[in-house]
Amino acid sequence: MKKLLITAVIFFTAVTLFSFSNYKSINANGFSNDSLEAAKQMYVDQINGYIAGKENMASDSVFKDIEMLKGVPAEHLLKIMQNGFSTALGVGCDHCHNTSDFASNEKNAKQIARKMMEMSGQIRDLLSNIKEIQSDKPTINCTTCHRGEIVPALKIRN
Repeated sequence: MKKLLITAVIFFTAVTLFSFSNYKSINANGFSNDSLEAAKQMYVDQINGYIAGKENMASDSVFKDIEMLKGVPAEHLLKIMQNGFSTALGVGCDHCHNTSDFASNEKNAKQIARKMMEMSGQIRDLLSNIKEIQSDKPTINCTTCHRGEIVPALKIRN
């Protein structure tokens, strides 16, 4: 099973890398927007196959090495990764993960993401203590600062 999974990952990675040359739309990080989305979807489809029948189970009971999003249903974890982190930074799964072993902590970006999640929680707590804010649950997330860039955006966008 492991050999089959590794072979599939290598095959789909090769297909994805080959497809990069067929797209003209390149984003600020140097990737084709279409091929980046295709690569992300490939991994999401692969993981959806792995969690079939376990979608509503807590992510930490389905996946290995879950530290920050314990208790979140497994299928929601994928959506958070795909539509949250990945979109906010304009990156694919391979930015934070070894896509042959998603539980691996070898990539520094994965550790940074965890620390950034902690920081976002601390900022939300601080914002909730500001009486003048009209919301009882102020929102801050990766997009607040990153806006599709790996390094937080420094320009104010209209």
